[in-house]
Amino acid sequence: MRDFVAKTAIGGTEPKRDVVGPLTFQEREDVALASVSARLRQEEAVKARLQTVCGVPAPDAGQWEQGETSSLHWLGPDQYLCEETYTGPLELARRMAVEFAGIASVTDQSDVFTRIDMTGQGAIDLLQRLTVLDVEQMQAGAFNRTAIHHVGCLLRCNEAGTDFSIYAPRSYAISVHQMLTEVVKAL
Repeated sequence: MRDFVAKTAIGGTEPKRDVVGPLTFQEREDVALASVSARLRQEEAVKARLQTVCGVPAPDAGQWEQGETSSLHWLGPDQYLCEETYTGPLELARRMAVEFAGIASVTDQSDVFTRIDMTGQGAIDLLQRLTVLDVEQMQAGAFNRTAIHHVGCLLRCNEAGTDFSIYAPRSYAISVHQMLTEVVKAL
């Protein structure tokens, strides 16, 4: 029997942390993600339930909202991404599926995306080279789909100009991380 070793999406046994010039990149393996998609004619019921279950209102287009224990991100019309602290495989998705039974479809996204937090001066310069979004205009609370070096990602602005979270597909996490850390060296 083989002895398997669990690895993070970027390939380490512990979440990777890099400080490159003025920027810090932190892989986050401590988050659980679940998407919630309202079923036809259940849109308002889902928004009301999100407020109750997550403790924050459903965000507007291109935004995210932070609560005490969870955050909600707008993915598309009547589609949201819920994020909480990871407590176990499928825990968030199972709980959400019960809460939204009959009014929304819930899918676990914890192994789909890897979150990389990027903080520091120079974040704008780096992102301007890797994405088409006008990151200089992004304010705290902004959340958008974009491509980062040809990879479809989600980009969240935590603090204007200096603090962003990148949700990269897990299968591309190493490539996205490498691109971020290599391009920042050229700034």
